[in-house]
Amino acid sequence: MDHQRKVRRARLRLATLSAAVVALVAMGGVLAFGSVEESGSRSPRAEASPDRTSSGPRAPGGKKHTPATASRVRVLKPESSKNGIGTGFPHTAVGARSAAVSYWQDLSFIDDQAAERQLRTIAASPSDPVVRNGVSAVRKVREGVGLPPSGGPPNGMTVTTDVKAVLLRSLDREGDVVQVWMVYDRYATSPEESTDDNPLRDQTDNLIVTWTKGDWKVTEQRRWVRRATGPRAYDPHSPYAFQDGWRQVADG
Repeated sequence: MDHQRKVRRARLRLATLSAAVVALVAMGGVLAFGSVEESGSRSPRAEASPDRTSSGPRAPGGKKHTPATASRVRVLKPESSKNGIGTGFPHTAVGARSAAVSYWQDLSFIDDQAAERQLRTIAASPSDPVVRNGVSAVRKVREGVGLPPSGGPPNGMTVTTDVKAVLLRSLDREGDVVQVWMVYDRYATSPEESTDDNPLRDQTDNLIVTWTKGDWKVTEQRRWVRRATGPRAYDPHSPYAFQDGWRQVADG
């Protein structure tokens, strides 16, 4: 019995680690972007990348802003839900940010059938590569831990994602295609283990969302993927991370 418990724990850890790695493939590979104007305006506007040699931004009194000391940004709740994922976000920068965070926290990384339903719900089009790539990645995770390629969570396992910080940049002039970097923690639990003693922390990944059909949808179309650029590494105490556009999420 003790051996079986150890095997289950090992599989739980492996599944969580594998999900974090292949999520990069599932959601567009190693993509990157800069920052977007933090406002409720209709169209997010891209900001110029700051000079890496500057002394960093300063708040009144001479103190430098950092993600940890600056005001946290809002994440709106979805107005509706379908196939296990929230939908319905406003056509604003806040809406784009909120959609990406909500999608990332709702997406299944171990159940391929649930993931396919979710991705078809939030994909920019039925033929968008994000659906095919996402389902394929989940199946690779399952096979990597000795599970059948298709099926539900093993042993009632639950994976929870908590987004802590975000960075945005518009990929078009109108602000209707926005890439959202996220820093997050991921926890895996099961009926045998109600807490995760060794969660994944400070992982980084991104989604590209585009305004279409009255909502923010996820896309991996090549034309947008190729426009991506890399952000500075996130550090909550770095003024340069703040200057690059990283902001902590209010509920993160």
